[in-house]
Amino acid sequence: MSTLIIPCAGQSSRYPNLRPKWMLTHPDGELMLEKVINSIDICGLERIIITIVKDQCEKYEADLVLKQAFGESIEICVLDDYTSSQSETVVETLKKMDVSGPFIAKDSDCRVKISISEFKNFLVGTDIRNHTDITNVPGKSFLILNEQNMIIDIIEKSVSSNIVNLGVYGFRSTELFLSASEDLKHISSDEGEFWLSHIVSYMLSNEELFDYQEANEFDDWGTLTEWLSMRRKHKCYFVDIDGVVFKNKGEYGTVNWDTDDVPITENIEFLKNMLDQGGQIIFCTARPEKQRKKLEASLKKNGLYWHHIVMDCFHSQRVLINDYAPSNPFPSSLAISIERNANNLKDLLSDI
Repeated sequence: MSTLIIPCAGQSSRYPNLRPKWMLTHPDGELMLEKVINSIDICGLERIIITIVKDQCEKYEADLVLKQAFGESIEICVLDDYTSSQSETVVETLKKMDVSGPFIAKDSDCRVKISISEFKNFLVGTDIRNHTDITNVPGKSFLILNEQNMIIDIIEKSVSSNIVNLGVYGFRSTELFLSASEDLKHISSDEGEFWLSHIVSYMLSNEELFDYQEANEFDDWGTLTEWLSMRRKHKCYFVDIDGVVFKNKGEYGTVNWDTDDVPITENIEFLKNMLDQGGQIIFCTARPEKQRKKLEASLKKNGLYWHHIVMDCFHSQRVLINDYAPSNPFPSSLAISIERNANNLKDLLSDI
């Protein structure tokens, strides 16, 4: 039986003063954990097990949240207490949930876009030379490949190659994994955290073969800094129409809302770039509802798309009010005033 295990029983020490990181909400409304699971396509998968601890259930209703998010598509393994490492969490899950056969263990804080068609020993990585935006490089684990693209070792917390490990571990046998883990408990003198990479390295030294699979699309949210950096790419922009997107005009006069809209090209290009980076736009305008169809046609003609258009707004000062918390730090809302018909929106927003 093929199984995917997502260990979520850590204390999220790199996300201080927050609920467990996998429960944090992505700007599009999905949990971090939903992003992680939905990004990986596994052919023939029979079980998905998410491992949490009793403390998370009591403080954050973790078990209820998982049931609400995933329904019957997952199984929940609740441990009595936090474990000392991710590898111990996986071992306890395998035993408690009676897992047998091949399984995949997947980090809960990295979205990796990949398709897996065969259950065997494998690891997923990517070449850091193709991803210059990778952060915290010394804190990653690295894969050593031979000329046949087979993995010959995995090194933790040391830049040992150009291939960074992305936290997707495939094992052809639960029994072999548990045996290797038990062996390491008796022979290891390492007093630090016991990683899945240590088990893989031990299995490699015992002539178990591990294939390498390349992933080119991924998001690493291992630290709060990385998560907040992602959130900054997904800002929600409330944008006025007249005087910002199109040259200002009103209901009356020779040039009015019924005449052709004149684009402010520089501002439109900047907004399109923000959309391409993951931003969301809500347009606000004093134009009445009867102007919606014409306005939408003008926006589409200029290559813009939007989440919503709010018509009939007061033609007055506008005030944005938003709450803040550690998960959406202060200031959680910003505002700028741009001179009517000016084309320097990019300059005003460049440092925000």
